[in-house]
Amino acid sequence: MEDLLSVGQWQGFYTYGPEYGKLIEGQEAEFRLFVEACSEGQFSGRAIDWDGIGTNGEVAVINGFIDGDIISFTKQYAEYHTIDEWGNTAVLKDMPGHKVVYEGRFDRVSNTFTGTWEIVFDLKHTTDLTFEEVSTGTWRMHRQA
Repeated sequence: MEDLLSVGQWQGFYTYGPEYGKLIEGQEAEFRLFVEACSEGQFSGRAIDWDGIGTNGEVAVINGFIDGDIISFTKQYAEYHTIDEWGNTAVLKDMPGHKVVYEGRFDRVSNTFTGTWEIVFDLKHTTDLTFEEVSTGTWRMHRQA
């Protein structure tokens, strides 16, 4: 049902998961997703985080798909942002930007997409192992009127 998602502006909110520590967990931040192209279940566009820990107005690139009421998309940033358990943020210029993976479903009652997001950071690679850190949370979004 491609008509569940259309070109235009969508208002969204995400919350931080337990990996962010007790001071940040559960806090909610707002984002705007601008769907610029949508065809045959694939869509692309841009997103801006309006507020939240580490927000700096950076525009992220969006690419995703919708299949029935299931949605999946990535939010790719140009810069690599870090945050510690006290909410201090930093940009690491020597690392590629991080990618956030969003997955969810459309709720016809509330006319809203809801789901979970995750960021996987590769911390260290050895010949036998890869050490990763995963950050998670929840999200929701609806068509901006």
